[in-house]
Amino acid sequence: MINVSEIFGENVFNLDVMREKLPKDVFRSLKKTIDEGKPLDSSIAGAVAHAMKEGRSRRAPRTTRIGSSP
Repeated sequence: MINVSEIFGENVFNLDVMREKLPKDVFRSLKKTIDEGKPLDSSIAGAVAHAMKEGRSRRAPRTTRIGSSP
């Protein structure tokens, strides 16, 4: 059985993950976008999408058994 509190937020693209995965200039621009509530600059959108995809593709898929145990 999966304990939700152990996995909650594990796939979140939060500020710490952004800072780690994005080039510094892209992170700064994205952070400014978030802070000011403005639309995402199209010049950094590709880098952000790539970082999000990379973070997701490195995770092993989680399987959940449904029903009673064998």
